[in-house]
Amino acid sequence: MSHGMNFGFLCPGSPSPNGRKTAIIGAGPSGLAATGFLACLGYEVDVYDKLPKAGGLMVFGIPGERIPAERIEAGVESLKEKYGVKFHLRTKICGNEALNQETGDRFSSNLVSLGELAQDHDAVMICTGTWKSRKMNIRGEDLPGVYSGLEFLFPIRAVKYDAQKMKGPDVRGKVVAVVGAGYSAVDVAYSALAHGAAKVYMLYRRTKNEAPCGSYEVERLMDMGVKWWELVTPVRIVGEDKVEAIDLLKCTLGEPDETGRRCPMRESGEGVTLEADIVVTAIGEIATPPFAEELGLGTVHKNEVHWLQMTNIPGVFVAGDALTGPSKIGKAVYSGLRAARSLANWLDLKHLNRLEEYSDDIFITREDMK
Repeated sequence: MSHGMNFGFLCPGSPSPNGRKTAIIGAGPSGLAATGFLACLGYEVDVYDKLPKAGGLMVFGIPGERIPAERIEAGVESLKEKYGVKFHLRTKICGNEALNQETGDRFSSNLVSLGELAQDHDAVMICTGTWKSRKMNIRGEDLPGVYSGLEFLFPIRAVKYDAQKMKGPDVRGKVVAVVGAGYSAVDVAYSALAHGAAKVYMLYRRTKNEAPCGSYEVERLMDMGVKWWELVTPVRIVGEDKVEAIDLLKCTLGEPDETGRRCPMRESGEGVTLEADIVVTAIGEIATPPFAEELGLGTVHKNEVHWLQMTNIPGVFVAGDALTGPSKIGKAVYSGLRAARSLANWLDLKHLNRLEEYSDDIFITREDMK
């Protein structure tokens, strides 16, 4: 039997209640890390998540072979039993955005405003992750049979929680083209093979040496029969009332960009067409935290100094992918811990009416937050 994840790993023992109450919005890796940190300090912690299980994309996006869901569930149960953490699942914290705009929203049966949480808690932390998929913005992207990485993976993992609302894509005997070379693209390729796809192609605009998932993962997939096409970029998805093929242009690699990877450049001339039944665009997600404009997220204000990871609204903090965009789980956990420490420091000095006395090493600029 696998051991549960220890989200309270910083606890030296059973903490004494400190009389303060915090709300964590989002039960993914950054939210659970922040929850464990604050619970270890004696905070009463309420965790809100739109999904029927805590864990975020660790449960609903990443295949269980990589992160067993039972380990996460055991860690969540430990937070409840040892530290009294309360989880409010199937609950969406709304701003002025419409419901059902993100993957997973359909599970929400309760709506709560950010204002309500701020009124009922001493501080709030937003750890809502990235649940809206990026678009390629090419012709044919809205055809039936075209999925984002989340749209493809989420139903496969979520169907056991609601078989009526969730129906995974039928790939048996079909040709699946996966655009991208990150871990989401890898997970899509593995899942397509596991569910009986006849052929799986991975299409990437750079080479496997630049692939975010690493060349090892690419080679493993190739050993399993996945066809790897590099230095190609999609320009159109072909079909009348369903996907029939995808048009690609060849690329070359130019000078390195700010990340150090060489930039793909489209070649002139004729492209190539790949016949496919399903196209999955696993090219990343974007964050859509509630009240993003009011919180000041997504903007950089020069010379404006803030508490570490606190938003424009005093007492409302942000962590994980909601702040930085998509990242690896370890970085999300670290971000949650940093924000939780900042939140605790802020409340300590606020309680003492000494907010003006904190030192420079607690400050951080908006540019540093990115």
